[in-house]
Amino acid sequence: MAAHSDLGLIGTIEEDEDVPILDVESDSEGEGEKQQKKKKQKSTSLFNSSFTFSEQYEDDTPMSVPFLIKKAPSTLDEKIQQMRRQKKRGNVDVGIEKDIEDSGSSEEDTMAADVVKIKEKKTKKKKGKKGKQTEEEPEKQEFAESVDTYDDKLTFSDLDIARPLMKGLSAMHFEKPTPIQAACIPIALRGRDLCACAVTGSGKTVAFMLPILERLLYRPLERYTTRVLVLVPTRELAVQVHQVGRQIAQFTKITLCLAAGGLDIKGQEAALRLGPDIVVATPGRLIDHLHNAPNFSISGVEILVLDEADRMLDEYFAEQMKEIIRMCNFQRQTMLFSATMSDAVKDLAAVSLKDPVRVFVNQNTDVALGLQQQFVRIRENREGDREAIVAALVSRTFCDKCMVFLQTKIQAHRMHIILGLLGINCGELHGNLSQAQRLEALKKFKEGEIDVLLATDLASRGLDIEGVKTVINFTMPSTLKHYVHRVGRTARAGKRGRSVSLVGEQERGIMKEVVKHAKTALKKRTVPPEVVVRFRERIEEMTDDIATIVREEQEERKVRALENQANKAQRLLDNNLQPGAKRDWFQTHRQRMEEKESLRLDKLGKPKKKDLTAEDRAQFEVKKAQMLAKRSIKASKRKERPKRMRACNEDDDDGPPSKKQKRQKKKKKRATFSDELTRTDQKSVRQFRSESNKHQMTERGKQRGKKPMGKKGSKPGKTRTNRR
Repeated sequence: MAAHSDLGLIGTIEEDEDVPILDVESDSEGEGEKQQKKKKQKSTSLFNSSFTFSEQYEDDTPMSVPFLIKKAPSTLDEKIQQMRRQKKRGNVDVGIEKDIEDSGSSEEDTMAADVVKIKEKKTKKKKGKKGKQTEEEPEKQEFAESVDTYDDKLTFSDLDIARPLMKGLSAMHFEKPTPIQAACIPIALRGRDLCACAVTGSGKTVAFMLPILERLLYRPLERYTTRVLVLVPTRELAVQVHQVGRQIAQFTKITLCLAAGGLDIKGQEAALRLGPDIVVATPGRLIDHLHNAPNFSISGVEILVLDEADRMLDEYFAEQMKEIIRMCNFQRQTMLFSATMSDAVKDLAAVSLKDPVRVFVNQNTDVALGLQQQFVRIRENREGDREAIVAALVSRTFCDKCMVFLQTKIQAHRMHIILGLLGINCGELHGNLSQAQRLEALKKFKEGEIDVLLATDLASRGLDIEGVKTVINFTMPSTLKHYVHRVGRTARAGKRGRSVSLVGEQERGIMKEVVKHAKTALKKRTVPPEVVVRFRERIEEMTDDIATIVREEQEERKVRALENQANKAQRLLDNNLQPGAKRDWFQTHRQRMEEKESLRLDKLGKPKKKDLTAEDRAQFEVKKAQMLAKRSIKASKRKERPKRMRACNEDDDDGPPSKKQKRQKKKKKRATFSDELTRTDQKSVRQFRSESNKHQMTERGKQRGKKPMGKKGSKPGKTRTNRR
């Protein structure tokens, strides 16, 4: 113990030692008083109670404390949450927070449930003008063979698929081919051109990707070149097809490349320069690479696939498809796939199908057998109730894995704000978003982070989203074909699903077509009037909040655009760079503008923003659908018109051109400066000399103060002297 005490260390207490007892209470009280005094001193020294903040500063120097400034919300969801929090803090009861929290108990007890009745199908034979039953129009393209049956007992092993591909299929949990796969794979492996049609969700992507990969396993490895080109209409579908192809080919050395808009163009150019075996692309970005990317061409393409072929061959992609097919190899295999392939496809000849095989497993207007179709009737003077009905359906009945299709991007964005203020976890997917935002919304919906996805027809084709339970149509689409694609997002791969369509008086025509082609009875859903009134009142009370959020978004968008311009200019100044040259395109600017003008819809008479009501917005949606339907009808009639017959085709190489054709070509051809410099014939030289002599005589006349001589055959000009 002595040693310990000498060292200043504390030892253990022995039994004989006396331990002094301290006054714990007094010490604790004293320490507590000391701590309180210290706190008071700190508080008084750090902050003066008489100090007040002022918005005006005498000093002109700016504050250099950015962490004191709170960051404004940047996303739409953050703005909506901030607006809801403000309402909650201010104790402003607008019937949103309380109703959503109590929706599980009070709403179901006090409000009546929706009434669903089976709509009986009326079968009537349509007769023509002469009282005869109308017959289907004959096909404009003759098929060498037609296949509408398949082997139910066929397996992937029976198709002699290679082991690496079988391993990839087993990793994707594919056990047995679907009807369209069993019908198409043997034909595609033989190298035949085919035109295939099957219902949505039947596995068309694997039907063309599997035989392509099987044939590429035996490709020559000495030369790296692009042998397969898959064209799709949308970027999201291109990403999906690319992912499916990579999953099947994950145990092989086959390379795939994605060339879609909105993604990194430099990375795509680097990947295309390596000569991938398969390129999955959208038409616009592919043409951009063909004209601007070095060492990339599609002249060696052996297989061309058009997914959603009816969309690829319509007027939107007409000029782009002509340019791509012109640059493709003529000796190739061509495969067309879609869920709504028209029987009278006039443009099949444009893609050079040679003795094609027609594989129609289902009819063009068939929907999935597991789909339950419902519709909600909208009275003529109640068009403004569409927003309230959709909000009621989403919040009361279809609360998760629900897709809502709208006709315009503006209405989709407005519904996102409305449903967000109602406390519903939702997202949007349309063309006004950046590609990163579109992919993020799709990813969140697939992973279940959002319950409702508001989309335009951008998401109606080909997207395979697992577990979609309900599809709601805000308005009926323009044609039956678009309806089949929309409702095909649910009830895929043998599963069940439902579709709910809001049908007004102006949409009864398309509704009759749906009823006519339906194999099962449709059901009529009636939303109780008190429910519609309640949700309509909620939306009317949100008018100021919606306007505030929209105004903040517009301001942030303008600020962001100015910041991007300033950053771009600063980058150019720092690196001493020049603005990049414009990328080449196969059309001139004038031709592109003319094409856009021809594809624009007629003016719909949209009212001013200050006069917009719910009825006006709904009418605008319906009018746009009707205009799209009219344009599709006009386009089909235009294609059916007989073309003028000509005695000799200018582009025909069978015989020499006539004198008239030579004269027309000479008139059309314009001489350029480089062409004029390279002309060495006698006539051109004589012309250049006469022009130079004429110019010299004109200059001499000016120097002498005389007018130049007139043209040949005209009266000579009078001379004028400058002498005094």
